[in-house]
Amino acid sequence: MPCAGGLTMETNSGDRIGSGTRLILGLALCGLALAPNRGWGQGESVVIAGVTVIDGTGAPAQEGMTVVMRDGRISALHTGPANEIGADVLYVDGSGKYLIPGLWDMHVHLAKAGENAFPVLVANGITGVRDMGGDPAVVGSWRSEIRRGERTGPRIFWAGPMLESETRFERMRRRGTIEPVARFRIPVRDPAAADSVINVLAALGVDFVKVRTVQSVETYQALAGAASRQGLHLAGHSLGLPLELLIDAGQRSVEHVVLPSLQKRSSADRERLIAELSTRRIAMVPTVVNYFSSIARSHDELAALIADSAGTADPRRRFVHGYLLDDWTEQLAEKPRGLRGWLVRIFTRRAYRNAERDLKEMHQGGVWIFPGTDLAVLGIYPGFSLHEELRHFVDLIGMTPMEALVSATRLPANFLGIADSIGTIGVGKVADLVLLDANPLEDIANVARVHAVLLNGQYLSRAFLDSLLETATVTAPAFQRGVEPE
Repeated sequence: MPCAGGLTMETNSGDRIGSGTRLILGLALCGLALAPNRGWGQGESVVIAGVTVIDGTGAPAQEGMTVVMRDGRISALHTGPANEIGADVLYVDGSGKYLIPGLWDMHVHLAKAGENAFPVLVANGITGVRDMGGDPAVVGSWRSEIRRGERTGPRIFWAGPMLESETRFERMRRRGTIEPVARFRIPVRDPAAADSVINVLAALGVDFVKVRTVQSVETYQALAGAASRQGLHLAGHSLGLPLELLIDAGQRSVEHVVLPSLQKRSSADRERLIAELSTRRIAMVPTVVNYFSSIARSHDELAALIADSAGTADPRRRFVHGYLLDDWTEQLAEKPRGLRGWLVRIFTRRAYRNAERDLKEMHQGGVWIFPGTDLAVLGIYPGFSLHEELRHFVDLIGMTPMEALVSATRLPANFLGIADSIGTIGVGKVADLVLLDANPLEDIANVARVHAVLLNGQYLSRAFLDSLLETATVTAPAFQRGVEPE
């Protein structure tokens, strides 16, 4: 590394000392604040000594551990002092700190959130996301840049454009929206269109198929069959369909909450369905934070949030600009006001109480529940809102802090088929890790106390993460809307 050759040390104060040079601002002084994916290269070792490891498996925390990373993976994990000292080694004093696997946000919309969301996600310890629908050219390009190491950002599993009923799609186009609808969504008219639509998505190289609305039950079933033939699975809303139908179709995840609520079923029915969801590992991604940060808030509260461009009331607001701010403004205009708005909030609160009961019962029944934020929705912030989601899992669903942590690390990796390399801390695993200043098992809110992030083994210090956040406050250009095809 050109800034500091030889042995380098990071102390608990965050200062980095090496070759007689004190790097008070860490990587930022090397002119790397604006460069993508800069830190310690994958060919150099990082040693964190004396750290408490919470490995993501659900096992008890291990104190006084030494973790060694080289070539982007964990090469050693042991108790006692570090022996791996030598040239080109970054030594980190981990005493009083806690090492966890990188976190996953399992429901985002990156094309709307914009490229400045990437540094904010990483700075908050988010090393992986599941993109639930957007412009495939934009998201696909960012995904490739991250994979090539040209952009600092989380791993991306993606759906490409989301699927809509033709009726819904045409209504959106007629109404007019800031979103370039034809680049974010694909209309599906009837069962006969299913194979051609799925073939298009498969050709894009998507990881799964996001279904948002459907024209009919038959169309949904045709999409499920076509996806299966291409080796893909469905993920999406509950669509107002019986949960049995979604299970039989092989839908792998249900986004937001189940509608109609299972509370409308008999206790025997609920028990049977929950057991089926658990056995088949069909995941729930309830986006609880979406309710509290957006749906339940009044028009005036959200208007004040949008107007707070300096982030005076909420510092996170300064990371929202460009196209995302335009889209938030449009979302606000669509939100009911006055008496109608109050009545809508009362109705949704009642519905949400039922959803909470569903989620508690599902958690008790062993159903996988993943944190997702619906990033791009008004009031949702990259990274920060995932921390809130985990707090809701503990406070409302009844998870322990350990269970909440596992829901954001090991379980998403299992679901995505990458548990052999991601999601837990162990020898041979990819070094996507977060170093925390406080114990998340005492208070899950401590996942926000990020001291450093390791991304593919690259150590991103607090100073570097702060520089990333600073770049994310620079006003981004409006989304390149272009001309929609007819």
